[in-house]
Amino acid sequence: MNKLRKSNNDGSIAFGFIILGIGVILLLRKVGFFIPSWILTWPMILIVIGLFSLIKHEFKTFFGFLMLFLGTYFLARNEFGLDFGIGQYVWPLGLIALGVYLIVHKRRENQVLDEIRSNWETKQKDKKSQMSAFSSSVEDAKIVDESKASESKASGEGSGFTRTTGTSFADSLNIDAIFSGVNRRMMTKNFQGGKITAAFGGADIDLSQADFSGVATIQVDIIFGGVKLIVPPHWDIRTEVSNIAAGLEDKRFFRDGGVDANKVVVLKGTILFGGLEIKSY
Repeated sequence: MNKLRKSNNDGSIAFGFIILGIGVILLLRKVGFFIPSWILTWPMILIVIGLFSLIKHEFKTFFGFLMLFLGTYFLARNEFGLDFGIGQYVWPLGLIALGVYLIVHKRRENQVLDEIRSNWETKQKDKKSQMSAFSSSVEDAKIVDESKASESKASGEGSGFTRTTGTSFADSLNIDAIFSGVNRRMMTKNFQGGKITAAFGGADIDLSQADFSGVATIQVDIIFGGVKLIVPPHWDIRTEVSNIAAGLEDKRFFRDGGVDANKVVVLKGTILFGGLEIKSY
């Protein structure tokens, strides 16, 4: 049974404290307690999103730092008149920082894919070496192997690892769609779950060709974005996400045989001003 290693930091607890704090503030304001007006302004929304993202990802997410910085700056400028002389540079610097992050993240992703390709090619070479040794010891087996090799060549199989745009042979998801769109088709037969983050962007994840056995957990965090998840119709999809001003639609096509109890996907996370769509063909 494949299980994704549980994170040391449960983001749902942090999110619960944030909702609790908002409720307490609204209640105190209703009963007459003085609550500063800036507490309920839109820059505070950015600050809360940033803090939530940082706590959830153990202060290892660039998106959290960016939201916290923008929220703090606009709050200081709009409510306290503190511009710090950087007003005209905020958005250019923010876009530059975001661009650098996306480039570095993409390079890391390419390095992982190159490593997967290298391991795949090594395994293929080992298999060919074993087949060659076996063929040299038994002449009849050699004839059979040559026939199979000819058929494989004619059908286009065995031509080596080919990386196609949007196609991944990794066993787990690691998607960050921040101010961008991501299309990914998973081809692994040992799917282990992973994470999907969509912030002011979208992600289309195709798992129709993937397979696994056991329980796989996918952490889904959507903020002002959308995610479409395509899964095989016999997978057992269980959603445990928190929705706030968001939509979650299950448009799967269920076949007559029902779901497979040995293939369970658990969706966890938070959807804030966004949407998650689950489909199957």
